[in-house]
Amino acid sequence: MKNIFYSFKNSRKRDRVLQKLHLSFFLKIKNNYKTSKNIRKNKTKDKRFLEIGPGLERLPDFETLNIIDGEDVDYIHNIFKPFPFEDNSFDLIYASHVLEHVPWFLQADVFKELYRILKPAGQLEVWVPDGWKVISSVYEFEINGINNIDKDGWYRFNDEKDVVTWANGRIFTYGDGSDDIYHPNWHRTLYTPKFLTNLFKKAGFLDVTLMDESEVRGYNHGWINLGVKGRKNDKL
Repeated sequence: MKNIFYSFKNSRKRDRVLQKLHLSFFLKIKNNYKTSKNIRKNKTKDKRFLEIGPGLERLPDFETLNIIDGEDVDYIHNIFKPFPFEDNSFDLIYASHVLEHVPWFLQADVFKELYRILKPAGQLEVWVPDGWKVISSVYEFEINGINNIDKDGWYRFNDEKDVVTWANGRIFTYGDGSDDIYHPNWHRTLYTPKFLTNLFKKAGFLDVTLMDESEVRGYNHGWINLGVKGRKNDKL
């Protein structure tokens, strides 16, 4: 298996030791304690910004939530489940290349939760892989023999730069590079611009618009990026 590097400073080595020793119960206690402590510490802040799935460096002034603990992680939580925050908690929520790890049939529930924990007039900014670009690229290759994937330039586990292998990687990703089908790094939702904007609108967001590259915070995934933002109603 090739070495896999995650996009956050993780403490998985310690956590894996606990799991190997069948001490996952203590891992859960540790994670719950850290999360609860930081919720108490941060809940009285006047302005609150949350990043879900932090990158290599913490965004300035942002609190962070991730499914796996790490150096720059404040809250350890699986977003398949309701968030551990009170209603109207955050002024801004930013999620870059993380919501695609949520199963497609849970997307509406997650967007409702994101709406719930935003303050009135709070903003949600979401970046995900653009599934329409993937679909269009496969179509162009299969029907017209045109290879466009050099625009992306992402070839993980694809030394031959095969178009359909690339598409599989972009749609499903690779977990941890092993046969662990339960690893959180698998993708479980394919987005198009219309599908993503509709998720915002159905959850109640207003002023839903596509974002451009200048609005990326932190790491920029480049050509494959699809970004949408919207705001919560300004009345409770």
